[in-house]
Amino acid sequence: MATTRRVGLTALTISALVGATLTSTVTSTSAAATTAPSHAYRAGDYADGQAMSILPPGENGLVNVLDAAQFELLGKRPAASQDQLGKYANLLYGYPTLTDSTLSDYYNDESFGALPADITRTETPTSGVTIYRDKHDVPHIYGNTDQTMAFGAGYAQAEDRLFLMDVLRHYGSGTLASFLGASCEFEQMDHDQLLLAPYTKAQAIAQVNALPAEYGAQGTLAKSMIENYVAGVNKYIEAATLNVLKLPADYVAAIPNILPQKWNVADVVAIAGLIGGIFGRGGGNEIANAHLLQYLQKQLGTAAGAKAFTELKTSNDPLAPSTVVDKSFPYEIPGPIDPATTALPDYGVPTTGGPVATDPNCNLAKPNLQALSIIQGLSQLPKHMSNALVVNADHSASGHPIAVFGPQVSYYAPQILSLLDLHSPNYAAEGASFPGTGIVELGRGQDYAWSATSAGTDLIDQRLEKVCNPTGGAPAARGAYYEFNGQCLPMTVEHFQETALPKPGGIGAPAVLKHNIYLTRHGVVQGWTTAHGAPVAVVSQRSTFNHDVDSVVGFLGWGQPALTHDVKSWMASAAKIGFTFNWFYVDNRDTGYFVSGLDPLRPSNVDPNLPTWGTGGSEWTGYLPPAQHVQQINPAQGFFVSWNNKPAPGFAAADDQYGYGQVFRSVLLVNQLKAQFAAHASKLSRSQVVQAMETAASQDLDGVTVLPLLLQYLSGRPQPAGVTAMLDQLQTWIADGAHRRKAAAGDPQYAHAAAVAIADELMPNLIQALYDPILAAGGVGSAGSNGGATAPGYNALPMQFVNTPNSGGAHLGSAYDGGYESYLVATLQQLLGGTPVDGFGTEITDKECTGGPATCPAAVDTALQKTFDSLVTVNKSSAVGTWTASSASAAAKQTMPKFDAIEFRALGLVGQPAIDWQNRPTFQQVIEFPRHRAR
Repeated sequence: MATTRRVGLTALTISALVGATLTSTVTSTSAAATTAPSHAYRAGDYADGQAMSILPPGENGLVNVLDAAQFELLGKRPAASQDQLGKYANLLYGYPTLTDSTLSDYYNDESFGALPADITRTETPTSGVTIYRDKHDVPHIYGNTDQTMAFGAGYAQAEDRLFLMDVLRHYGSGTLASFLGASCEFEQMDHDQLLLAPYTKAQAIAQVNALPAEYGAQGTLAKSMIENYVAGVNKYIEAATLNVLKLPADYVAAIPNILPQKWNVADVVAIAGLIGGIFGRGGGNEIANAHLLQYLQKQLGTAAGAKAFTELKTSNDPLAPSTVVDKSFPYEIPGPIDPATTALPDYGVPTTGGPVATDPNCNLAKPNLQALSIIQGLSQLPKHMSNALVVNADHSASGHPIAVFGPQVSYYAPQILSLLDLHSPNYAAEGASFPGTGIVELGRGQDYAWSATSAGTDLIDQRLEKVCNPTGGAPAARGAYYEFNGQCLPMTVEHFQETALPKPGGIGAPAVLKHNIYLTRHGVVQGWTTAHGAPVAVVSQRSTFNHDVDSVVGFLGWGQPALTHDVKSWMASAAKIGFTFNWFYVDNRDTGYFVSGLDPLRPSNVDPNLPTWGTGGSEWTGYLPPAQHVQQINPAQGFFVSWNNKPAPGFAAADDQYGYGQVFRSVLLVNQLKAQFAAHASKLSRSQVVQAMETAASQDLDGVTVLPLLLQYLSGRPQPAGVTAMLDQLQTWIADGAHRRKAAAGDPQYAHAAAVAIADELMPNLIQALYDPILAAGGVGSAGSNGGATAPGYNALPMQFVNTPNSGGAHLGSAYDGGYESYLVATLQQLLGGTPVDGFGTEITDKECTGGPATCPAAVDTALQKTFDSLVTVNKSSAVGTWTASSASAAAKQTMPKFDAIEFRALGLVGQPAIDWQNRPTFQQVIEFPRHRAR
């Protein structure tokens, strides 16, 4: 992927746009006047300068036609579009000598307001609101009322991200093809999104209109703020259509219609559903699990296959790293399973007949360069957000808690998050916001801060609806009637239609796409298959369906000082968020943790990992009450750590989570935090917590957890000279921390290049040596990776071998989020004579290698020799210490640092250069509050 984007805008196009638009002044609209919040720098701010954050590459996302021309001709990027990139990238090499006084070299001030000397411009888009832009182009928005503040947020966010917001609202509503032009890719994305959230415009608006009745005064406030936010967006659109310097040039480059269209509240719902559906969901993988179970039973026999399935799809591994370590939160722990509740589709029969995905002639219209970049970027939105380190007051050198936390939302240009500093008489918050929502979802208040990682708890179930015939005859293979409580009920059918025009440079006639979406009382029909030879419809039941916007009430409370004034009041708002996230809190005294999500309660006789019948006998019985959600204040161990790991003992992994074994990437953070405790008498500073985070950010999880056990297993057994040299390289690397890091930023290769190449080559070879006899019969291909990428894995088991930094060629940054590490560690422990409580039974161990544990030495030796031979070939040398390439990096014709590097996906005209890999949040805060309001 190219590191920058240069999409040509001809002088004729620029001239036409300039001639077609006129500069205008934004007129004011009436707004109720109240006492405005103070505009002074750090007014109402109890952080005293100890709140900092970073969001690469920069806040400014507006590229007008003049900016585009300057970038095209001179390579000059718009101001404040790259000013945070260097700070972010340089921490990788600056963290070893980091101190509190040098944090500003790597993070920006996150104080409320802006110093007068730092204000670059002031805007008043309507009466009662003022927007100050600082030197980083961050908008500090002050409204006389909540409504005028929301109006200002809409105006400012549109100014920074209008084209991206337009892309997201069309993606969320399943209308990308009508916006960006006809193509197979956009039509497929529309199809897939409509299978998640098929809302008509009226249904989306109804979600907003229902807020007052459902949530009282807070719901009324949320509705009015959404409406005023939309009005602010539309005010900017009005200005942009009259002033070419306010209009994103992306409209010219990417789509048929060169002017943005007005918004309505349904667009906010579309974006809320998109974001929640990506980052705040879990479960919905029961059909794939059923296929794995059936595969294993065919390979191993009915009873042994069922037992092997429960070992591979571990739901409650007692050794799994968790954020809460000393208290159990039982959830989704079934009693005796009634086999009659489990609905297994017929093995090998595909699911077909979902809504029409694409126009038959969609391949006639290829995406242009800009549209193709958007396709690639949107398809790689990560599924999991990370990470958080929160240290209690009694482990802080200052006596006040410390937080280093933030979401990992991948890397985009412009960034998919934007920064907002929002103030009204009743609201004060600063931080990151998803464009199109206009509220601070991750950030800080007056004297507290919060952030999140994705929790992935089980919000979605897949059910099989028995297709019936209301006249009593044989049911149709793709019938639109289903059985429920003894009745044959009709499915609801929603019709969606969009007209996709050819893009600039595209060919072919306009395509009229018709999506017919079928719904039952449980949810959206994904397609039809058979069970016991009879037709069934596969339905996804999502707890947050038709309530995607409701979580705004929880987010809103966090920005209201009157509602959030301590950790318990903060938790009260967290409990109102329906999407599934791990939330973390810090003020000057307390730390807190709460796992949100509208978690369904299922009958105790249902297997939560497998599909259930939709006939009425296995209905949800309610939702997990707030008191039973995972939560804790000031943990006894002295800290919270989360990197999308298991929340707490007893809280079962969702059906789509295969990685909650005894190894998860969160162990890297825990190890480094404990090392800092040991080095500093358990009294840490902000910079030392950052050092713990960043040390873990360059570590190879396999090098820390799996390979030391492998070396122990191989100890004492002679190997060929070349293999011995490889093992020596690994040993040295492991002793140095197993980092994928250069010795200096300008170096062309990793400091331990040979060892990194060996590890990358060896891991899949080792996995296949151990588990091919069990899983390879289903095929070895690609498994889903975080962010829409794919990586090598067994077709039968829905998890990749290793979630590498390269991300299957996607260069996402986020890595080691789910893989075979836990399986490997348990197997190696057993081969070493151990009996881990999560070890495999004989139904698996007897099949390992070529015939059980006794055959594993030879199988592992073969994997080692295969690794050596491959690396000799790609490096053209048998001198192991000189190796600098793996087979994958050589095939890509890249050095390993470039192969791993983070790439910014261009969602606009101006791209960004790649940066060296670090496994770290995209938006990150470093926070410590020395003071607090009177309690």
